[in-house]
Amino acid sequence: MTFYALILFVHVVAVLALFAALSFEVLSMLRLRQASNLTEAHLWIEPVRGLPLVTIGSVLVIFISGIYLAIRMSAFDLAWPKVTVAALLLIAPLGAMTGRRMRALRQACAATKAFNPELLKQLRDPFLKISLSVRIAVALGIVLLMVAKPGWSESLSIVGASVLLGFLSALFISRARTSLSTPGTHVHG
Repeated sequence: MTFYALILFVHVVAVLALFAALSFEVLSMLRLRQASNLTEAHLWIEPVRGLPLVTIGSVLVIFISGIYLAIRMSAFDLAWPKVTVAALLLIAPLGAMTGRRMRALRQACAATKAFNPELLKQLRDPFLKISLSVRIAVALGIVLLMVAKPGWSESLSIVGASVLLGFLSALFISRARTSLSTPGTHVHG
């Protein structure tokens, strides 16, 4: 096995770890939004505590190994690696802002003794859903960039379309869940 193959393997494993963390974040966020008491909220917010470490670690490994792979492929003159780096830098602040809001939410859950409308509002913060949807869509767009290796216009279009699809999916999921819900299944505050 060559060093290049080992780095490529590490790169792919880091991508899988990132998507696993994002998948758990989806599950956790769905359950937090549906929580009707503090016990349910605690159940789904506590495991989320370690997700930022997994996500940041995965992104760093993806970034470093990706740079090595791009150098070895002599790909830094191409558009897609540059757009990929820009896309990673686009999702990093969204992840950081989400992490801060989740820490504040965890502290609010720990500090309160009763489920109240303010806590419910924090649990259902639309930013969390939009951030997650955009990060997932852009991450999938980055995978498409790595596979297709397009030129400038296609690369920029892929990332732009990914951001747009992330926003639209957050809105669509919200509307679909609202229209499919039955009376009495949501806690109103």
